[in-house]
Amino acid sequence: MNVARAITHNLGAKVLALLVALLVWFNASGQQEVVRVRSAALVVEGVPDSLALASAIPSSAQLRITATRRQMLVLGFKRLVVAADLSGLGPGRQRVPLTGNSVRGARGLEPGQVQVMNPGYLDVQLEPLATRRLQVSLETVGTLPGNLVLLDGGITIDPAWVTVRGPVSDVDRLQHVSTEPVDLGRVRETGTREVALKGSRHAMVYEPDRVAVTFRVSPRGERVLPNVPPTVLLDSDDVDAFVRPPTVSLTLEGPATVLDTLSSGDVSVLLSVSGPGDSTYRLVPDVILPPGVRLTAISADTFDVHVVPVEP
Repeated sequence: MNVARAITHNLGAKVLALLVALLVWFNASGQQEVVRVRSAALVVEGVPDSLALASAIPSSAQLRITATRRQMLVLGFKRLVVAADLSGLGPGRQRVPLTGNSVRGARGLEPGQVQVMNPGYLDVQLEPLATRRLQVSLETVGTLPGNLVLLDGGITIDPAWVTVRGPVSDVDRLQHVSTEPVDLGRVRETGTREVALKGSRHAMVYEPDRVAVTFRVSPRGERVLPNVPPTVLLDSDDVDAFVRPPTVSLTLEGPATVLDTLSSGDVSVLLSVSGPGDSTYRLVPDVILPPGVRLTAISADTFDVHVVPVEP
């Protein structure tokens, strides 16, 4: 009991003394100088309006910081950036030093307390700025689900052309601008999605940098179109032709919305005859179908065409 009484006796004063001691220790340790290595984002600024950066730069730089523990604690909550200033430079190869003055976000520290260790400088290539209008092409991967087909003109891109700005050597090599890949396997219905443009170089600027891609799809259908008469193409008006068989059945595959309204007048089975009259020819037909529709079967692979002279 005497020990417990001794511990709890005048407890408030003892706690206060402990807090004062901790505060003194923290203040003293906060003034202690330490050295830390830290990573910071590396950017360029001040590129002249008539020029463009034609060389890649590292994404980050290593800093050596000498500061008190308290300053280090404050820096831990700040975003540091190393900015390479290219203002006033001309075209060609240029070397830009990176120093403590290049560091942004280290407020409260003197430039001498911050050193850029790696890289200590940037070698940059500046070229004249070029501008062109280029067409956008859609890059796709995968295939549509088996139960869907694209309608005729089923993919549209808006806008179809964009403005490209960048180093003249890069811009002159471009033939078109590609989108980021779109997975066709994820298309489930007709709709529009926003797709980013693929940058060939970090210095390229697209206006706009995203396009709207619309997919128009339909459920896949199949239909048998019966009794389609063939059309004989003759090279003379002085002959006539008789065809066997006189009609055929076509098995077609394509968008169900198109097949549902299809009639025999929307398709053509063509037989082209070139030769003397009063002869019989065995011909393979040429089947002409609407866009997006595919022939999967025909009831006759060949036709017998008998050509006879026309009576006066």
